[in-house]
Amino acid sequence: MDFHLIHYLDASVLVKLVVEEDGSNVVEEYMRRNYTAAFKTTSLCFAEALGVLKSKYVNRRRTDHIDEDTYLTAADELRAYVKNDPIELVDVGINDSAVFSEVEEIARRYSLDVSDAYQIVTIRKDHFSRFPKARPILITADTGLAKAARAEKLRVWDCITKKAP
Repeated sequence: MDFHLIHYLDASVLVKLVVEEDGSNVVEEYMRRNYTAAFKTTSLCFAEALGVLKSKYVNRRRTDHIDEDTYLTAADELRAYVKNDPIELVDVGINDSAVFSEVEEIARRYSLDVSDAYQIVTIRKDHFSRFPKARPILITADTGLAKAARAEKLRVWDCITKKAP
């Protein structure tokens, strides 16, 4: 397996796959060009993406508000990405106290929310990360997460501000 073809998608990118917004085309094109790559996300990111879709639907004052049909279709498309396996759900021990201590330390160090800190820990602890040649890449539209991940020596593509790797 080519360890350079492992990608972790954060919630901001998952939403871009199912709702048209800034950066959606770039992410979709990248996934098409890298169809043999492994795309992964955490169950926390999956749940967070569902929460973002819900917010876009229920908050009519949002400039990016979506109607009910768009909301339900997007949620179903997101589920299909995981069910049909182009995106694999992965996690480290969410209920493991030692893992949470590491997550909490990263969250404090970079002023991240817990979900973002879990992503960093997950990428570092995922079984592919144990191989010396493993250089997975985090794909995000969250500048704060991108900066923290780079500081933790992870490869990152900020799909809003940088060109695709």
